[in-house]
Amino acid sequence: MSRGQAGVTRSALDAVRDFLGGPTPDDGAWSFDFGEHLNSNWGAVYGGALAASSLAVARAAAPDRSPRSLHLQIVRSVPSGLAYASSEVRHAGRVVATVQVEMFDARRKLAVVALVTMVTSDALAANMHNTGADKFDRHAQPLALEPGFIAPLQQTLQMLTEEDGSFVGSYAENVRRCFDGTLPPVGHITVPWDDLGPTGPEAACLGADAMIVAPLLYSSIPNDVIGPNPDLTLRFTTAPAQREVLTASTILSVQSGTATIALEVQAGNDQLAHGLATSLLLRAPP
Repeated sequence: MSRGQAGVTRSALDAVRDFLGGPTPDDGAWSFDFGEHLNSNWGAVYGGALAASSLAVARAAAPDRSPRSLHLQIVRSVPSGLAYASSEVRHAGRVVATVQVEMFDARRKLAVVALVTMVTSDALAANMHNTGADKFDRHAQPLALEPGFIAPLQQTLQMLTEEDGSFVGSYAENVRRCFDGTLPPVGHITVPWDDLGPTGPEAACLGADAMIVAPLLYSSIPNDVIGPNPDLTLRFTTAPAQREVLTASTILSVQSGTATIALEVQAGNDQLAHGLATSLLLRAPP
């Protein structure tokens, strides 16, 4: 095991444990105690927290490796309170390890399946490195948000900006426009832990998932057909998190009732992650 990477893994797990409520070793597996501060608008644990939790379990399962990608498939919602996770290193090659993580709700019903690509940093050409980002060219616009729609997680991560009694968002001029020509929104979070250096991937999980629905709300798609988001795929850089993390999101296409959302996550002058997500557009009620 690389002593350096083992130390990074310990630091990352220590940084996120209080916020996520785990992972805690539990009879050969892992447990979480998800607090209500992680709840989304839908009354269940926010998908970004489930993504970060799955990533933390993968780190614990392969502590000598560094994460490079995550694919998260959400099977069912997870209420706050106890949840459980198992991990299996499906393959451990010289350079690449594939870790499968499954998360279960308090009833031990399968809720999340994740696959994480973990790499051996010492085997890679570390001199090939550039995480620099063209900063989002942001322009502020009012947001039409109802106060009752604000979720605990939005308050926890300080996602909303209020000016003169109204919520204000921003849009990027230098990011690909949505399929209908609307500008991509840019959201921000405040990372809730102190050790930012090793936790860029976890911060990217929180920032990215928060922005899957945002471009749909302000597009030509009727709000009453917007449904759940069953998956999230992220490709991580090794850049450190910053206290503020920004995410721009674009609706790339709409195909027979599903939308494909592109996500770009930045921290300071660096890229943290790029991602894709699926959003379901449900048949409008009669």
